[in-house]
Amino acid sequence: MVLIKALLTGLAGVSLCMANISGIVTDTGSTLIPGAVVQLEKGGQTATTGVDGSFTLATTAILPVNGKLLPNGLSARISGTMLNVTIAERTAVEVATFDLTGKALATVRKSMDAGTHSIALPQRGAGVYLYKVKLGNREFVLKGNSVGGASYGNAVSTQGLSSNHLAKQAKTTAAINDVIAATKTGYLNYRCVQYNSDTTGMQIKMIASAGTVTDADGNVYQTVLIGNQVWTAEDLRTTKYNDGTAITKVTDSTAWANLTTPAYCYYNSTMNSDSISKFGSLYNWYAVNTGKLAPVGWHVPTDSEWEVMQCYLVMNGYNYDGTTDTTNNKIAKSLAAKTDWSTYSNTGTIGCDLTKNNSSGFSALPGGFRYDDGSFYYQGYDGDWWSATEFDATDAWGRGLDYDHGYDNLGRGSVSKRVGSSVRLLRDN
Repeated sequence: MVLIKALLTGLAGVSLCMANISGIVTDTGSTLIPGAVVQLEKGGQTATTGVDGSFTLATTAILPVNGKLLPNGLSARISGTMLNVTIAERTAVEVATFDLTGKALATVRKSMDAGTHSIALPQRGAGVYLYKVKLGNREFVLKGNSVGGASYGNAVSTQGLSSNHLAKQAKTTAAINDVIAATKTGYLNYRCVQYNSDTTGMQIKMIASAGTVTDADGNVYQTVLIGNQVWTAEDLRTTKYNDGTAITKVTDSTAWANLTTPAYCYYNSTMNSDSISKFGSLYNWYAVNTGKLAPVGWHVPTDSEWEVMQCYLVMNGYNYDGTTDTTNNKIAKSLAAKTDWSTYSNTGTIGCDLTKNNSSGFSALPGGFRYDDGSFYYQGYDGDWWSATEFDATDAWGRGLDYDHGYDNLGRGSVSKRVGSSVRLLRDN
């Protein structure tokens, strides 16, 4: 952090606000958990909880200008792998890239005419980077978050704004868009969207794991106890049956629409390994009906077994309002993971526990689905899972959550067997 401050030495009026995210990690009660690793996934800051379960993450919060025109006709914005700048007159442009240790990574220099220009940024791994931009005799700094080779970020400070003014505003606008994660052997991985870079007294509650299970590809899944049932806490992503034979992968839409045999695919057929690990695969019901998707000792739950889980949550106070009401199926808040779901357009940004609390540990993600015509829909908005129970000759029972209605209930419906849906596994009794 000292090197970052040194980087900005000489930039009069630049405000780099050093903020902390701090708190404690406990189990679902009040037992402190030492030795948990807490991390901001995009920023890369990491801490390990002490014997008192406490942690502190030092973050870099810089006042955003949201790409608006800066003094002297300057503006800048990072988009993907490009830095977009607007200048009022022909001038020399220099862009120096630094990591959070203050190490200089690359420098680009060129002369540009008045107007808007795009400058290619150096390829980087995931993390937070600082860019010192010189346009003529003006200098300012941008912060960018790089994920999967693409970046995003805006101009954060400039000489033309007073340091007092920036520092005052930075206290109320120290915003980030990251995921805070906590891992500890014996507990489910914790992940939650984090919007405030200056947060104290946070309490992360980790749910005990019921162990792991490994599929035929060697993928390892965390599991969770819900009532008397043990469920996988991740969506299935195996490409093989439990006897080692390959499941047919079908990418062509027309071919998928005409299938009456087992198959799987990935959403939009082009997901990278990180997305596959997160959202899993989509399977038609013919694959489910083989009885060979799950490792030995596990199976795809029947419709009645889904009902058992649902009734347990309802009867044990997992309703959205915390009440026990056997007629109330408003349990989706307790099922939904705290990341990757789209939010209501009229509620603005949300943080941990405001819309989703995942108190069941089921960790449902919106993997979307593949319709029976071969088209893909609603990743980020819907999560849909098969049961092993047939409805009739063409349909089977499934369950689902969606981002706007799903926070009220866990839906149940008959679905065409040709649809591609996610799969969860249940341990045999």
